[in-house]
Amino acid sequence: MKPANPNSPKLKAWHLQLLLWSFVGLWGSGIAWLWLHYFKQVEGEFGPSPNTLEPWMLRLHGFVMLPALLGLGGLVVTHFGIGWRYAHKRVSGLIQCALYLTLILTGYALYYSGDESLRANASLSHWIVGASAPIFFIWHLIAKAKRP
Repeated sequence: MKPANPNSPKLKAWHLQLLLWSFVGLWGSGIAWLWLHYFKQVEGEFGPSPNTLEPWMLRLHGFVMLPALLGLGGLVVTHFGIGWRYAHKRVSGLIQCALYLTLILTGYALYYSGDESLRANASLSHWIVGASAPIFFIWHLIAKAKRP
């Protein structure tokens, strides 16, 4: 077995799997929450009420966020510096950074903000960016990198 090239921006298989599965879990639980929240409300005693599965989707979303943050933190150490040499992937990589930073900050605002106006804006931003994130993730994965 050939040793890994330390100058390659390619992630180790376990790291890529961690990112892929946690992103699938985050995206799936986020989309499930949106669907439940906007299309599957239940009729309560006093009108439409949240679906009983909504809090479970948020709990799952928060749980899966933990390995995702671990994987993203690992990217800073193992991928960014070497990957920066691949100019053709820089734009998609920077967009990825901006997207995930936006998701982290808006997620934090959703969890900790008491201001309803801020929460409404953070919510809208969070789900729009989160719903579109796979497009940019796939773009970054398949972009043809020119050798430095």
